[in-house]
Amino acid sequence: MSQNNTRSSLFGALFVPALILGVLIILAILVISFRSGPTAPTAGNDNSRQLDSSLISQFESDYDALGESVGEADAPVTIREFADYQCPACGAFAPTAKRIRDELVDSGKVRFVFFDFPLPMHDHAHQAAVAARCAARQDKFWPYHDRLFETQSDWSQQDDPTSRFLDLAVETGVNADRLKQCMAQGAVDDVIAQNQEAGKAVSLRATPTVIVGDTLFSGAVSFDRVQQEVDRQSAGEGDS
Repeated sequence: MSQNNTRSSLFGALFVPALILGVLIILAILVISFRSGPTAPTAGNDNSRQLDSSLISQFESDYDALGESVGEADAPVTIREFADYQCPACGAFAPTAKRIRDELVDSGKVRFVFFDFPLPMHDHAHQAAVAARCAARQDKFWPYHDRLFETQSDWSQQDDPTSRFLDLAVETGVNADRLKQCMAQGAVDDVIAQNQEAGKAVSLRATPTVIVGDTLFSGAVSFDRVQQEVDRQSAGEGDS
């Protein structure tokens, strides 16, 4: 037998079993993936944790007054959100937060409180929070708040977004001159700093952070998961 034929036979003897083994491994991976995929989540994988009752009491007595709220004060469950207007994940969560306000708050099940937590890595986050809080002084917080998230990809890319923030004032019925004056005076800096202290009290690790009653979710959470937790706590299985 020639040297070439010997090499060919050896190649075949090694390649075929290796090929069969590779196919079997791939099939095994597919089976495992199918069984343990997203349809079968494990408990505790939604980045949630329970807060101590004393901390919830501190929110009720001190911190909640620092946030912007909507809903009845005696609603069965209070939902608190900590967010950064320049944070992409917060922008992605904004439609869910609005749905919570539109559906759960309007139903009387929930009170919703928004807290500012601008991150130092985002150059314009603090200024955006200031603009929204100044809009709140004209009773236009929520329209302005929503537009900040809706236009995030626009103003966050600018070197100086001040003029864009004033444009948003016009779009939302806010007096732009008064907004500009409020922003220049630093009239709301203290309350934003106090909001950040409230975030530190819960050892905030990410934005958005959403607290449903006494259950804290680090990062964005789905509307269905929030509603599930609201229903659970409204039924008396948790504290609000």
